[in-house]
Amino acid sequence: MLLPEWLSDVWARTQVVRVLEDGIGGGPLDDRAVLFQLADRTRVNRARELTTNGQFTGDICRCLGGPTLALYDANDRILGIGTIHGHGSISWERSRFADDLKLAEPTALTLFLSECGVTGQLQSLFTDLVMTLGYYERSDAPQFRPAGVPAVLTDRQVPTTLRDMLVSVGGNSAANLPQERVRVLVQRLAVAEPGPIARADALLGWLGRLPYPTEALWGEGVLVRQLLATLSEVDIVAAAATGEAVVALGALNWAVHQPDDRVVAAAIAPTLRRLLP
Repeated sequence: MLLPEWLSDVWARTQVVRVLEDGIGGGPLDDRAVLFQLADRTRVNRARELTTNGQFTGDICRCLGGPTLALYDANDRILGIGTIHGHGSISWERSRFADDLKLAEPTALTLFLSECGVTGQLQSLFTDLVMTLGYYERSDAPQFRPAGVPAVLTDRQVPTTLRDMLVSVGGNSAANLPQERVRVLVQRLAVAEPGPIARADALLGWLGRLPYPTEALWGEGVLVRQLLATLSEVDIVAAAATGEAVVALGALNWAVHQPDDRVVAAAIAPTLRRLLP
């Protein structure tokens, strides 16, 4: 039986979909944590649509992937499994078919899993959103912001009240500022912009403009996330929901460093659907 025929057959008999922890090599299915279970017919049908529409590649991703979608019939017998690989592909019964499916709506699947309660989904969108917005670090530019170049702070829209304290600090050093200096930055920002949502918006916009991956993850991004840590999640999510693309990227950066990214995923979902396939 060919893979398209197999998919049609097993999904016609599927009554329950379980999203399981880990991918290939994750151990017996019965021993894995169930991240979410779909039994509602509407959601099962949506899962089928999102994981079977696309183009087969004739090849397989070399990573182990994860999470895993396990399909069960009315008697709770396993029918088959599919492993999600990065952003955009799923491998159904890899050992049997060895033919990954490039999904027609990869962003929709990522957001669907998040809506169903699966955490950690935004990470898979990070690189695509960075590339779409043009913030991937250039090979001909320094990986970290050089000290003494105020124009870079302006380009990144660092809050004006903080620039005189940061212009002499390189991006790499910004990640390791003493906590006392970080507290002064927090105080300055609070005085200049009393509204917490406005402060969150400014910080997310700054974070979103940092070149990915080095500066955004390990350089100045560390400092910006420290400043955001002084604000409530409610205010950060409210700022994230504005619809501005660079703010959504900053919110994604912040969210992937949190234990649960689902609230931010819901807030920036309209922006992600607009920008990504």
